[in-house]
Amino acid sequence: MFMFRNCAVLLVIGSICCFIYGLFRLRVEVEPNACRMTYMFGEPMFAKVGVKDGDQYPNYGLYYYYEGLRQPLDPLRRRMTGAPVIFVPGNAGSYKQVRSLASVALRKAMSNDAGIHLDYYTIDYDEELSALYGGYLPRQRNYLKLCIRTILSIYEGRTEQPSIVLIGHSMGGKLAQSVLVDPAIGQHINTIISISTPLDQPVLNLDAQLEEFYDQTDAVLSKLRTATVPTMTTNVCDSLHQRPPNVQRMASKDSSARLDNVLLISTGGGNRDLLVRPGLTSSRFNDLHAMTSAIPKVSLSCDHLSAVWCLQFMQAINRFLFSVAYVRDDRSSIAFGTNKQRNLQSALSTFVKPRRRQQNTVRFGAAGNWHEERRLVINKFFTNGLKGTFFDLIGLQRQERYRKAAIEALNVDDEDWLFGCSAEDHNKTGQLYCEKATSLMHLVQWLPNEDRDPRSVALLDLHNLRKTYVHWTHLLVRLPPSAKRIGYNLDIYDPKERVADIKMPRWYTISKLPLINETLQGTLHHRLRISEMVDPYQSIRVIVEPLQCISPEYRVTARICVPWAAGYERYQTLKSFDQKPQLYVNVPTLVPRHYNTTLNPVTLDLYLDPTCRYRISYEYSYSSALSRLVLEFYGWLPAHLVCVLLIVLRKQVETFHDVGTFRSLRPYVGYLQYTSLYIVTACRLLKKLIISSRVFPEPEPLDYSINVSIVIHCAAIALSLLATLGTWLALTLYGNAFYRLALRITRLSQATSNVMISIMTHLPITYGILTIATAMGTCSGVGLLLAFVFYFLMLSNAYKDYLEDFLWQKAANLVRGKPSAVAGPEPSNGEDSTEEQTAERKALEQKDEQQQQQEEEDPEPCVGLQNFSFHVTLLLMLLMQLLLNAPSSLAWLRSRRHGIQLPDPSLYPSIVVLASLSLLLQLRAPQKCQGHWMLSMVFYVLAGVVLLYCQAAIYRLTYVIAGAFALLSAHQSLWILWRRVSQV
Repeated sequence: MFMFRNCAVLLVIGSICCFIYGLFRLRVEVEPNACRMTYMFGEPMFAKVGVKDGDQYPNYGLYYYYEGLRQPLDPLRRRMTGAPVIFVPGNAGSYKQVRSLASVALRKAMSNDAGIHLDYYTIDYDEELSALYGGYLPRQRNYLKLCIRTILSIYEGRTEQPSIVLIGHSMGGKLAQSVLVDPAIGQHINTIISISTPLDQPVLNLDAQLEEFYDQTDAVLSKLRTATVPTMTTNVCDSLHQRPPNVQRMASKDSSARLDNVLLISTGGGNRDLLVRPGLTSSRFNDLHAMTSAIPKVSLSCDHLSAVWCLQFMQAINRFLFSVAYVRDDRSSIAFGTNKQRNLQSALSTFVKPRRRQQNTVRFGAAGNWHEERRLVINKFFTNGLKGTFFDLIGLQRQERYRKAAIEALNVDDEDWLFGCSAEDHNKTGQLYCEKATSLMHLVQWLPNEDRDPRSVALLDLHNLRKTYVHWTHLLVRLPPSAKRIGYNLDIYDPKERVADIKMPRWYTISKLPLINETLQGTLHHRLRISEMVDPYQSIRVIVEPLQCISPEYRVTARICVPWAAGYERYQTLKSFDQKPQLYVNVPTLVPRHYNTTLNPVTLDLYLDPTCRYRISYEYSYSSALSRLVLEFYGWLPAHLVCVLLIVLRKQVETFHDVGTFRSLRPYVGYLQYTSLYIVTACRLLKKLIISSRVFPEPEPLDYSINVSIVIHCAAIALSLLATLGTWLALTLYGNAFYRLALRITRLSQATSNVMISIMTHLPITYGILTIATAMGTCSGVGLLLAFVFYFLMLSNAYKDYLEDFLWQKAANLVRGKPSAVAGPEPSNGEDSTEEQTAERKALEQKDEQQQQQEEEDPEPCVGLQNFSFHVTLLLMLLMQLLLNAPSSLAWLRSRRHGIQLPDPSLYPSIVVLASLSLLLQLRAPQKCQGHWMLSMVFYVLAGVVLLYCQAAIYRLTYVIAGAFALLSAHQSLWILWRRVSQV
């Protein structure tokens, strides 16, 4: 047992260190911000648009964006001819965030020969915290519907009803998706583009209304729209455009056909976005998902705020919108095309990969500079450019093992440069040439290369080409005339030599594992297939170390593809020796159940600089794994902290120290424990039993490794210790400072506050009445804050009084024991003492010994406010309840300005907590009671409920805390009542 306790202590300390290390290494994978700022060429102007029936939303507004005009513009009185776009801001977002999108659209319209232009509208939601408080979302959705109807009325004079594009940032994307629940609105929506939006689940589920909003939206969409979910056989890495198959059919074909006409596009910011992690930005109802690092001509990661002003990204969005807009036949106005398949192809071309149609024949003739190459490795460049077109013929007839070819062209821009053909000899010159050829540009992919030469790469299967096109003899590389450096690289290889299968290293694997000691000169492509990578916190660090390069700079582009997660293709780039030669590989979402990662592994394609030789190795990345663990699972901390407090409270209910002992002064009694770790492991087994029995509600589907739960739980244990010590220091040293602060906030005089504290100390039931009345008259957070302040001051005063009595008692004991300790020697040799004095002294000593013996036999336990460890735990649980109510309290404060009534989701649990706390103080709890073992068992059950049902749904903790307070007060009340009845 002793050894197990030591191991548990080491486990707790190690887990705490891991969590703190991951907290400080959150930005280990974050790349520098490469976004270019978007500038306006005219003064940004916002014209307020009157919304019909918008008076019930006094703090909201609809605006039209324009630039440079001095006179005010009213869209309701002016004929609007552009295609309408509505920008929906998100959590704490401003309507002015539309400036970058709209300004880029205005500039693009000026250079558009077809006369296409867009009308941008934006909504002012008063910068409400919609991600933290779900009571805002129904109001914002209803106002968005009114705005859509208003904008439709502006364009109602057209021959056909216009369709609208919605662009939502953060929670605005979820609001845009939620309007599809209303079919009358959904039929007028053309496309919805969500930017860094948590679509299928919130980042933090802080209240029941937020969860209800998500559930209602998903429930209706699942009936009215086709869902796309990964299966055991899904592998989007085998598909060129990452299009997973639809595996769920619609219940209603009519309504499905109507809502399936809406194009849903979602985008994620990548590793720079620490607010909305990439795994939350996709939805099963989407048609297309893309990360900004993989979008052509963007190729960078955006943080949560820069996603609405990043110039490269804004240009990509407007490029798509202009591609799906057209001028009506009467040239009276602009509209968005309603052909979803055509719009989807435009979206794929913009956000995934520019598509090219395979051309049947392209005629060249014998004119030009023609050459034939038979080598396996070619590096051919023209430093000063080319004056004429250059043709290189690459023979397809190779040894059977050379099945693959990687071809890279630099600085060819958008030219067609790769073809297949049947070569023939020229009659006069005898040189080999192709009269006609077939384009293979649909097999070419553009790789991000930052500010250096654009890279175009094609991976070809020569065996399949020979089998499919029997008459072909050569591949043709055509380099167009250029004033810049231009050329191409060729690498023909045996695929067995370039594909490496590795397993995800275990977390205890410390050493670096070699993969390739040295690549050959001219190697262009290597592929790593990583199996058993299933959790989003797992991470591999791949080291691509250049050993020798011809030039001082090199380029390595890595493409990461997760087979079960469509749209999460990512790119990373290495370009200089000053940069650490490392790449991080991880997955954004948990692997689906029963998915075989050996057959469908995560793939890492390395596109190397052929002028270098490399050493490639890999290792388990602790810094990346721990930072991702913190980023993915920090939302579990409140649940684990409440679980720890419940286990501590269970111990404190049955532990009473004696008055006047040093142990009674310690506030951390019960906190140095590891018993709560048993709850973590037991809940893993209990979860399986609950699912199989189908008697109780199904627990949260959090199928992660137990290592995650242990690290988070140990961090919660450490946090509880720090909170306890901090509370003790505040009670001891800063009680007066908090008292003065409370006086300043409440604006009460010192005499009044002393009277109130005295009344609440001697008659705590008034404490409950006051706080409950405050909670019902304002909001639950205000009542909890008032209760916390007075409870803290009561504890501070009680602790100081007890500490003063304790010190006086110790001093009195020292003084009382001084005569016997420092008494002189017994009188002798002439110093006489009377018999009466001797007898009196012996009687006093005997009396003191009897009194001391009686105190030792019947010591007085610490009850009521003297049991400080118990009340510190209750204070921390009250603080947890207060923090969980903070979002609704902020919403109440903001709504007071406009006289808006918002629901208080935690009012009833807070009333239970306040009433139970006042009753506990009135009963001078804790008292030594029988039946505490039953209360301990109930607390064990509550701790299990927290871990099974409250890790993701954080708002449920308010009910658990209320239940714990109610059980404590009921237990103490029943025992005192039974004791009094038994005495009668």
